[in-house]
Parts: sequence; structure tokens; C-alpha cells
Amino acid sequence: MRSLVTWSAIIEIVAITIWVGGMAALSFIAAPAIFQTATSREGAGKTFGMILRRFHPVMYACGILILAAGAMRWAAVPRLYASEVTRYVIALIMLGLAVFSGLVVSGKLEKLRAGMPAGIDRVPKDDPRRVEFNRLHALSTTLMAFNLMLGLALAILFAVDNQ
Repeated sequence: MRSLVTWSAIIEIVAITIWVGGMAALSFIAAPAIFQTATSREGAGKTFGMILRRFHPVMYACGILILAAGAMRWAAVPRLYASEVTRYVIALIMLGLAVFSGLVVSGKLEKLRAGMPAGIDRVPKDDPRRVEFNRLHALSTTLMAFNLMLGLALAILFAVDNQ
């Protein structure tokens, strides 16, 4: 039977892989393909927004699993090394950013999109709704990029800690 530390490592690496791999696939494969092939930017934005809404719960689950793995590790060995604590702090920050992006930023974007039924591209560029939409979209993109970088750091720390 596997030890609690081994199970925690398995849970943690699977969650890191799904979370970071998913963000990378969405950012570098799905988004460019959708925006290149969609008949309009509006349609591409709606499609990618739907994909992100479906991926956010996956991110939340992965964050919770990583933190649960840390709790399992701590229960088995009541002393965590600084690098392990750093990993769990990174995971907590990532989870916080994902929740903020998914619940707050995405919610505001959807509300703004609903207020422009003809489509964002048909609203003048200086319209306050479009300006706010563009600002929130840039924030959403920045949060995803930052989370991806944190996730890569998390994966590297996991690899270094488990050699």
C-alpha cells in the first residue's frame, strides 16, 4: 500500500499537470485556432469565453487538490521544507487569481457583453462599455499569463523537491 506522502505526490503532480497543461493548451493552441477560424472576432470571443467558463472549475478543483495534497503531506510528515511551503503558497495564489478571474472578471465581461447585443465590434471604440470591456479583457489575459508562469514555477519546484 502506498504511503500518504506518495499519494499526496501523485495527486499534486496530476493536478499541476492538468492545470498548467490546460492553461498552456488554451493559451497557445485553442485561442489562436479559434480566432483564426471563426467568422468574426465576436464569435471567437464568445466561443473562447465559453471554454474558459468551463475550464475555471477545473482550475478551482486542481488548486484545491494541490492544497489537499499539501495537507496530506503535512499530516504524514509534520514538517514541511521551505520549498514545499513555497509550492503551496504559489498554489494558493494561483487559486486566488483563478477564482478572481473566473468569478469577478469573467462575470463583469459577460455583463458588459450582454449590454452590447449587436456585438462589441459594433460599439464605438471610445464608448465607456467598450473601454471597460477592453480593460477587463486585458486583465483577464494578464491573470492567465501570470497564473501560467506561476504554474510553471510550481511544476519546477515539484520536480526539484521530488528528485
